[in-house]
Amino acid sequence: MRNQLKKRGAFEERPLSNQEALELRIARLEAAVFPFGLEKLIPTQPKRRKGRKPKLAADVLLKRRVSLTTWLEQNWPRLLVAMRKAESSGNTSDAMAALIDAKNHGIQGVFQPPFYHSPEQFETALGAFLKSGRYRGNPRNLAAAMAGLPEVSWKRSFDICIQHPYKTGFAIQAYWDYMERKFPDRLRELEEAKTPLEVKIVLARSRTNDLVYRHLKENPGQVKERLAAGKPIDIDSNSRGGD
Repeated sequence: MRNQLKKRGAFEERPLSNQEALELRIARLEAAVFPFGLEKLIPTQPKRRKGRKPKLAADVLLKRRVSLTTWLEQNWPRLLVAMRKAESSGNTSDAMAALIDAKNHGIQGVFQPPFYHSPEQFETALGAFLKSGRYRGNPRNLAAAMAGLPEVSWKRSFDICIQHPYKTGFAIQAYWDYMERKFPDRLRELEEAKTPLEVKIVLARSRTNDLVYRHLKENPGQVKERLAAGKPIDIDSNSRGGD
């Protein structure tokens, strides 16, 4: 039977071509050198995320927010009255004038976003933000909304910043407004206080975990100075740009 199969060619081996012989030798060599396979040695390409590349990276936006917040708070006594008028009336002309005045005659900003350099170009966005109810008299909310312009909308800028709360301490010029918004009764009493002891007695009347309030409570000797530095200036009544 075996002889018959052999005669029929069942055990005959076909000679390999030169190409096949070469491929066989390479395969045996790879198996000897890389017994666990080549795929573990070749780094895979990271998968690209679908969608468009953001017009403004989040880290850049947040850095802008920090710079703009600092400048707004340092100049908040100049801006507060005008911003309130603009919010209540819907007319942003007072706010624009105050922003330009602060840039030209107030404390100068460094590494600032486009809104700082040309606020008049973003008056429509500012008006929409003030009407939205998200301002709430807070300069940090204003900075969050304006920092991303013009690359992203004020809404998108605000939403991204809100997801990353800004927890750095206030500029000294922002304490008066903060107390007026959060603790108006204590503010009136503090303005009448004459000594650090009287300040301490006033602050002891409120039990709160508010970090700003607690900071003032722990530093009663600095309270009067901080509040005086942030008292609002009505630019209109002081001949705009006359300092």
